[in-house]
Amino acid sequence: MKHAVRYFALAVYVLCTGGAFAVAPQRTFVASTGSDANPCSLTAPCRSFQAAIDGVAGGGEVVVIDTAGYGAMEIHKSVSVIVPPGINAGLSPLVGIPLPGFPGQSTVVLIDIQSTDIVVLRGLNVSHQGAVTGGIDWLSANGGTVHVENVIVNGFPQEGLFMKAPGGHLFVRDSIFRDNGYGIYIRGATVLSLVYDFLDADRVRVVNSTWGITIEGQGIATIRDSVINVNNIGIHRTSPTAQGATLTIDRCTISDNVTGIKVVAKPGYPNALLVAASIINRNSTTFDITGTNYLTSLGNNSSDVEGLFGFTRPLQ
Repeated sequence: MKHAVRYFALAVYVLCTGGAFAVAPQRTFVASTGSDANPCSLTAPCRSFQAAIDGVAGGGEVVVIDTAGYGAMEIHKSVSVIVPPGINAGLSPLVGIPLPGFPGQSTVVLIDIQSTDIVVLRGLNVSHQGAVTGGIDWLSANGGTVHVENVIVNGFPQEGLFMKAPGGHLFVRDSIFRDNGYGIYIRGATVLSLVYDFLDADRVRVVNSTWGITIEGQGIATIRDSVINVNNIGIHRTSPTAQGATLTIDRCTISDNVTGIKVVAKPGYPNALLVAASIINRNSTTFDITGTNYLTSLGNNSSDVEGLFGFTRPLQ
């Protein structure tokens, strides 16, 4: 009798709590014909990325079924947003998500995660419309890891991709950032700290922006097999108030910019630059150096400034 009463009470509790023990699915889906009132399953997909992200389990996947626009999205957990090849998942809302700490600015994709979280964005097409100022913004006090793969970000007056996440790791692969105020902007600590941000960019194209790739403060960056051209400043490494860090440029083309590489260092804390197998030419100014910095060349670079890349020496 006691067992019967116990099972009855449990059944009543589950009914009254509306399925409190329901487990979120590992995979949710969005489609042009979907509805956010649906459970985001393959047979009953949702219409927006946000509904599918909210409904998926931590560490799960949101998968796009067909071509459509899927709106802005806010991410606060481990999740992968996947657009299969041959599908155009457009994100170009007229109204974006307000950026915390940046009055008057908004974004299409806002990421705020914990240090153990991993976010993957694959195959998105993010374009500017209306008054939205930024494309993808990662703002977190807790670090974490974000992968941006096969993504196009186009036309934003501020940042195409922005990271302000102490100790975070940002991996960018096979992506294009064009016609933005900043193509990629990493804002590390601007005071002396042992916390570094990390950027690893591979096969990235940054074109026709005011600032191509900017690494500010205590950020460590590796840029390889990439093209940075027709920008006001191609690569900008600045740490005027913080400890210097390392920038590695490997097998890149930096051309047709007003300034190819601009470096600003805090006195006594030089930045270390390693340049290997790269082409740096047709820039109005090849290097703009402020403070003490160290350039190391492997001697296999090509530049239209004669004799620039055959040595290792401090640049004053």
